[in-house]
Amino acid sequence: MSDSQAAPQGPPPSAGTLPVSGTGQLPPELHVHKPSIFPRFALFFGPFMYLTLLLLPIGDSTVTQRGGVGIVLWAAWYWSTGCVPSGYVLAVPIFGTAFLPDMKFGEILKTLIHPGLPMLLGPALIVCMWSRWGFTRRMALYVLSKVGTSVRAQAVTWLLLAASISFITANVVIAIALTPIVLEALKSVGYDTAAKLRGSKSAMLVIIAVGIGSTVGGFLTPMAGGQAVITWQELCRALGYPVSMGAFAATMALPVFLSLIPVAILFGFVFPVDSRHFSGSADYFRKQLAQMGPLSRAELWGVVIFLFAIALPFLEPFWRPLIPARYDLSPGLIFATVTLILALIPAPDRGAHIKPFAYARNERLLSMNSLRILPLQAFLMWPTAMSMAVLVDMTGASSLVTGAMGSYWDLPPYAGVGLMVLTCVILGNIASDTAAAGMLAPVIGAAAVAAGQNPVPWLLMMGFSVNFSFMVPCACGTIALPIALEGKASWRLPVYGFFCALCCGIVAWLFWGTVLAEDLGFWLHFNRL
Repeated sequence: MSDSQAAPQGPPPSAGTLPVSGTGQLPPELHVHKPSIFPRFALFFGPFMYLTLLLLPIGDSTVTQRGGVGIVLWAAWYWSTGCVPSGYVLAVPIFGTAFLPDMKFGEILKTLIHPGLPMLLGPALIVCMWSRWGFTRRMALYVLSKVGTSVRAQAVTWLLLAASISFITANVVIAIALTPIVLEALKSVGYDTAAKLRGSKSAMLVIIAVGIGSTVGGFLTPMAGGQAVITWQELCRALGYPVSMGAFAATMALPVFLSLIPVAILFGFVFPVDSRHFSGSADYFRKQLAQMGPLSRAELWGVVIFLFAIALPFLEPFWRPLIPARYDLSPGLIFATVTLILALIPAPDRGAHIKPFAYARNERLLSMNSLRILPLQAFLMWPTAMSMAVLVDMTGASSLVTGAMGSYWDLPPYAGVGLMVLTCVILGNIASDTAAAGMLAPVIGAAAVAAGQNPVPWLLMMGFSVNFSFMVPCACGTIALPIALEGKASWRLPVYGFFCALCCGIVAWLFWGTVLAEDLGFWLHFNRL
């Protein structure tokens, strides 16, 4: 008997379900696409900016320096306008840099294999494995069965759930995994088309909560998003030694949780709703949970191995002294090894009764069915942004941009921090969080050191602030919206995102301004391992 035959009958599939399929094809809403509102000639404006910078002398700058800046602007234009699919932007740093003086094509290709990439790819693939065997759906249904039908309670629950999981794994994968489950919940109370979703304040509140929750939680650890791992890598380079995962998370825990408070208040009390409660009752979620059957061994193994992989980097200060110094057991290597092991272990059973794909004979825990859930277009943004973070330094563009940014550290603490946070929030909401961090991290790190300043607080506030990329659907977490609306946009995301970014920006300004003004030494536990 097939999995689809064994599963109890639920509501008919729709745009919000995760249908059981033996074809290995995802439903259309999981094929991420951001339609561009710009005319076709906008495609050529990116290379136009690049060529203009090459030909336009700027002070004593070299062609290679100006080319590095031009590549950043070119990629940012494509990401922010959606003129081309986000994954295609990978070609910009490759070909844009290859034709610059003193740049070698082979060295450029190496920049795409960033040492921090396994820290994102490993947890992302593990969460895709959760979704493949049904655990993500089970977890969300369990939470929903306890919450009830209050619209605002649902929104805040999804916000906090998405944020909590994205603390320790890639925010884009959390958005991809949770959005179809939210759509199924909304379908059960009458919102069964994209048009009905867009027309409902209550439905849009819950959908946007997933996207913004996935985003706001994306900086607690270097595993949470591209902007976090870029910041962590630059931080390690600036200090000259590796910063442990535990130290990074302990430092960022307070500001991250402070930023969650105003966002939860906005969703819980401020943003409009159609009614206080959805129709129906929590019984629907309990019935859906019962249809999944008991917890399967495939789900359990996936969770246990994930917790083991997460714990190892955080416990590094304890096991590191037991390992000879000549062995470099970095967090990236740990996740790469665990991911490889998962790809070799046979699945112990067929997983939950209801899951995205039917069980394939001799399937591994991490199989092609898991890889199909990975949003490849969105994931390609990470190596692209990380590549640019390296290329900005290789081309010397960082020194050129430093003068244009100004010396924020020479201003009074609250003024300098305010201008830095404003720059980061604006850039993050234009070019996405990962892209903004890729552009700013090497510039800020190099400029602060050159000015004799401690780069640590400025790097941390930069990564923290670009993370508030709430207004654009091409950011990693907010990609939940085009998934839910079948590739269409909604004016509610930039409006809600603006107020969330404003509140979080104020939190960042007050927090980091106080840290610098009072010389709190908030990062002093960053010590050698």
